[in-house]
Order: sequence, then C-alpha cells, then structure tokens
Amino acid sequence: MMVEFNGIEITRKAVDALKAAGADKAQSSLSRGEKSELNVDAGRMSLYRTTVNVSIGLTAHVGGRKGSISINRYDDESIRTAAADAIAMARSSEPDPANDISPARPLERFRSGALEPDGAAMYDRLREFIDYSKSAYPHTSLEQCVLDFGRGESFYTNSNGAEFEERSGLYSFFAMFTTKNGADSSSFNYSGATHRTLVKALKDWGTIDGLMRQSAEQTRVTPVSGSFTGDVILTPDCLGDFIGYVDGVYLGDYPLITGNSPWKDQLGMSVMSPLVTVRTEPNGPGIEAGYAYTGDGFRAENCPIIEGGVLRNFTLGFYGSNKTGKPRCPSGGGGIVVQNGQTALADMIRDVKRGVLLARFSGGSPSDNGDFSGVAKNSYLIEDGKIIRPVGETMVAGNVATLFKSIRAVSKESVDYGSAVLPYMLASGVSISGK
Repeated sequence: MMVEFNGIEITRKAVDALKAAGADKAQSSLSRGEKSELNVDAGRMSLYRTTVNVSIGLTAHVGGRKGSISINRYDDESIRTAAADAIAMARSSEPDPANDISPARPLERFRSGALEPDGAAMYDRLREFIDYSKSAYPHTSLEQCVLDFGRGESFYTNSNGAEFEERSGLYSFFAMFTTKNGADSSSFNYSGATHRTLVKALKDWGTIDGLMRQSAEQTRVTPVSGSFTGDVILTPDCLGDFIGYVDGVYLGDYPLITGNSPWKDQLGMSVMSPLVTVRTEPNGPGIEAGYAYTGDGFRAENCPIIEGGVLRNFTLGFYGSNKTGKPRCPSGGGGIVVQNGQTALADMIRDVKRGVLLARFSGGSPSDNGDFSGVAKNSYLIEDGKIIRPVGETMVAGNVATLFKSIRAVSKESVDYGSAVLPYMLASGVSISGK
C-alpha cells in the first residue's frame, strides 16, 4: 500500500522554526509534484519518464516587515537555516502594514482525480493520436507532443492556525505541429488541455484537431491588403490570452496597487458589453483542473468577475486587498469560465463585413492603458460573411477595454480546456493592416 507523503507535518515544523527564530507571524507552503510523461518528437514516441519536484516556501513577518524564501530540501537543518534566512530578510525589508497572514481555520483535506497514472492507457491514447494525425493530416509534422500524468500535493500552515492539504491527479496533453507542402510551410501552432481521465481521444482535447486541420490549410499565406478598421472574431485559444490581458491591466494586484488600472474605481459598474460574463470556478463544475485553496491561505470560492458586462470582483490577493482597501477575490482568480452565448459561430462569420478570424496573437503585453498591437498568426481573412483565405504578416491593434466593450456576439460553441472554458467572441472597431 502506498504511504502518503506527510507534508502538513513539514509545514508545521517550518512554522515552528520561523516562530523560534523570532517571527511574529509565520506561514509555510509545500508543493510536491510527481509527473509521469510520454513524449513524441518528430512524430515518434521517444521517452517515458517520471520526475519528482518538491518546493517548500517559508515566510516570516517581523514588526510589519516580511521575508520569504523557497528551498527544495525539508530536513530539519535545511528548515532551520531557511527560517533564519527568512527572518534576516524580513528585518532588512521596509515595514508595510498590508503584510498579513490568513485567519485561523482548522485543517481541511481535499482530493480530486486519480492518484496513480494508467500507463497502458496513456500509451494507447498517444499511439492512437499519432496514427490519427498521420492519416488525417499526412503533411503535418508533430514537432512535439507530451502526455503526462501529474500527481500534485499541496500543504499550507500558518501561525494563526490555518491549514490546508490538497491532493489531485490530472492528465495533461500538449501538441505542437507544422505543415509542409513542397516548398511551402505553415507557421507552427499548438494547443493542449488538462483532464482527470483519458476517456476522450487526445485529438478532441482543447482545439487540437481543428488547429491541425487549419495548419494543413495554411502553408501559403498572404497579408491583408492595406489598412482598415474592421471586425475580429477571437477564437477560444486567442480569447484566453485577452482575458489574461484584462487581468494584467485592469483587475490584478499590480495595476490596482500602482493605481494604473483604468477600472480601479469601477467596481459595480459596466465595463464590458452586456453579452460578456466571466466567472472563476476553481471548485467546478465547469472546471476540472481547479484548486481548493488560494496561495495566500484561504478556501477558494467560485465567484463572478464580470456579470453581464458589470465588474463584480477584482482579482486581488490578500496583500493587494490590504494594500488597496478593495475586496479580496474569493476565488484567487483562476479557473476561468466565459459564459457562452446565443449565436452560432457560422452566423458570427456571416455577420462580418471585413475582418479577421484571430486564432493566435503574437504581441507584447498591452500598455498600462490597455493598448495592444501584434501579429495575427494562423488566422483568416473574412470578407462579406465568408472566410476567404489564411493571412500572414498582418497586424492587429486596439485597446483591450474598448475591444470587450464592442463585443456584439458570443458563440453557442465553447471549448473545455479543463483549466478554462472559453467560447468565440465577435468584436468591432479593431485596426487591421497588411503590407
């Protein structure tokens, strides 16, 4: 019988060491990940291996000052040394009244998914995927594929008496591919997803099958002609990036603590199209790859972020909440579910006079006011309600907030990535330019 790793005792030991070294308040978190993976390189099964990683973090609070350190050893001497280092770091830092730890909470234990991989099923599913891709897309090369099973264990203890323990098992699959047809070749593309079981064929995880089909169509691309202001359909793969931009510019700790967020005073106000609803569901049911507690020691609770276009929650952690005086995000901000809509994707395409089906966006982070600019990759030109051809060397620019304000359709269809559920969205007023 497998003996469970007793991580909670190690985090308790670390908190005791921090207190003994002089901490007023202390917390410790430990993560242990065991990963079994199968790899495909250049179309061939190449590697099966199991790796184990352990990391333990110690945080000390001394007189309103905070010091943190992370180590990968948890013997008594290593913990004592790390505790002393954390105390020294705290004493040399600036005091900040926003530094704190979560309140007391009795130990809770959470489990999800299998805790051991089905190695035979992993091999069969990956072999099936290789055979399918060769048959369906003979000119498409699998540059890299990884199917792994991750057994994750997380533990948390603080000196107020809050404790959590979580164990989960998840399968993850990632595929990257390109297509060559004679002298022509497509841009590389990729997708992946995370699920608790191997019930579905790997080609149906995320958007892998659809993107491989598109890759086979994209060996010869040309830029759009001239510059124009048009529509953009954000695919689920691309929408995930733009939801991340919303968090980075408007909702998270950094933009709110610095005061740069244009939405800092708009809680409870309309900030997006009324067609847009975004929830975070770390506890499901929409999300398989969720989590039970936040990194700062609170039980994770599902909550809305945007509801019918109205801003309901920022994604502030405990420190950010204390620093700004604004509410802490009950969910920790992960496990994104964007509510699907009433419009079929085919009807969305028919509604576009001129624009781009944006499958992958290659650009830097938006500016502090949300302006973005980048290249449309693996994307298509739409004219008069029809997909015309794949495009290359085409720039897309706009403003993140303006983009989501201009959403005029959300698709019935959505894609379940395990860690997020995302539909297609049609927006207006985006700058599109070619050579």
